[in-house]
Amino acid sequence: MYIASMDDEFRKKKPLYGPLPVVGLPVEVQCEGFKCMAFRDKEGKWVDLFSRKFLSRVLGVVRAC
Repeated sequence: MYIASMDDEFRKKKPLYGPLPVVGLPVEVQCEGFKCMAFRDKEGKWVDLFSRKFLSRVLGVVRAC
């Protein structure tokens, strides 16, 4: 059984902006409760640009930098 979440509502109201960026390109991303600079690694995982920690819940790309 599927239970709708707040993420579903967020995606309905604010779609992702364009395709995902290329690997290694820094962009501003929206996470749950905050925005930060991040990039995708070669495996496609989001990584915080400054702390180098993996981001688990990226909701979308806000803008390319």
